[in-house]
Amino acid sequence: DQISTNTSKVITGADRGKLLPTGIADVVTDFLVKYFPNIVDYDFTAKVEEEFDEIATGKLKWQAMIGDFYKDFHPQVEKSEDIPRSEVSQAKELGKDPKSGEMIYSRFGRYGPMLLKGDTEDESKKPTFAPLPKGTTIDTVTLEQALEMFKLPRSVGTTADGQEIKANIGRFGPYIQVDKTYVSIKPLDPQTITEAEARTLYEEKLVKDAAKHINEFKSGIKILNGPYGPYITDGKKNARIAKDVDPASITEAEAKKLLAAAPAKKKGGFRRGKRTTKT
Repeated sequence: DQISTNTSKVITGADRGKLLPTGIADVVTDFLVKYFPNIVDYDFTAKVEEEFDEIATGKLKWQAMIGDFYKDFHPQVEKSEDIPRSEVSQAKELGKDPKSGEMIYSRFGRYGPMLLKGDTEDESKKPTFAPLPKGTTIDTVTLEQALEMFKLPRSVGTTADGQEIKANIGRFGPYIQVDKTYVSIKPLDPQTITEAEARTLYEEKLVKDAAKHINEFKSGIKILNGPYGPYITDGKKNARIAKDVDPASITEAEAKKLLAAAPAKKKGGFRRGKRTTKT
């Protein structure tokens, strides 16, 4: 027999070899227990295993088994489509913003736990969203902590040439922004990062980008240094540059010719999380 072990960071959250359920996993489990109790019941699993054995021995037709299952399951799925999102989002009232009077909630959104200020059903005023503070959960975050998060983006200071530096938290973690340039600041905190720290990270980013950039033409075609060597790109297609060719010497006409001969980019599927399999 083959034993397979799967580790999915999205579903459980792998932490130093331990499997810890995430908040989203708790919400999904509660939803299934409440609206699909017959499916997550242990007796259902035992019954299905018995039916599989009967199918294997020819005592039961698999078509009959599947048909009997979907007879009740399909109506359950259709009925679940009408369940209000707010009913399963586990929204928790933290209190009101003393300045605006708007209610602040901790809840789950499309990308995980978050903070919400305002009413999503009020068309006259759009609600404001913010991430949860590091180390907190929907149940443990306080109103005071939430109010601090709604102060983001925070003005940290300016760059050496006078451009404003803002610190914030996005979907992929904390970062600083200078005009249209974004720099990750992990593991620093956007609420405490200093101007000196931000300047250093920004300047390192500029040096790194400069090393990557070889040339750019008016048509928008760029010659860049990549992890596998220099290449040409127009944003839609990439073209390799031969090892014996100096990328800085390539003309715009030559770049267009190489791009025309290059294969189109392959469309990759969306990966939900890191998955490792041992067999």
